Amino acid sequence: MSIVESFKKIITFFDEIRNEGIIEDYALIGGLALSAWIRPRTTKDIDLIVVASKDIKWKNVASIIETRLHKKVAVQKMTQRTHIKEKLSFILGQIEVDIISTKGFDLAEEAIKNSVVAEVFGKHVKVVVPEYLILLKLLPLSSQDTIDIRALVKKADRDRLKTLAQKHYLLLKLESVVKL
Repeated sequence: MSIVESFKKIITFFDEIRNEGIIEDYALIGGLALSAWIRPRTTKDIDLIVVASKDIKWKNVASIIETRLHKKVAVQKMTQRTHIKEKLSFILGQIEVDIISTKGFDLAEEAIKNSVVAEVFGKHVKVVVPEYLILLKLLPLSSQDTIDIRALVKKADRDRLKTLAQKHYLLLKLESVVKL
């Protein structure tokens, strides 16, 4: 299964569970989200941030994925370094899918609320805007994240980015990567 087929299947699945009330909302982040804003680059995974519905536990989301998509899901508890509390990962076709919970992760929840709908591989999906995508990439800050941030900053509202970075205590880290 190609990344395009995997992506379409994932988006259809998350639209369905949102319509059923299992999750409240979700948005695309990572390498595929970059494609909505800058020249596309090769990516090896599909990354989503997800708001689970109030009465749904994260492990239930994992069970639903396993049951409906017939995929083994790894439930990961994360470290403070990235601010991610809960993450699910599984393989669909040849592609890794990473699902990040917004629980206890204010930046991610805010990113979803401020995302926009874009067409990606023929599917309409919420995509995190450049300012929030930059801030999310600052958390792990790999060498690829640094490259992505430097390209994305050209599409960002610099004043808004600076304000958001300050709000989320990421301004010094941002300034170490790009000149504002």
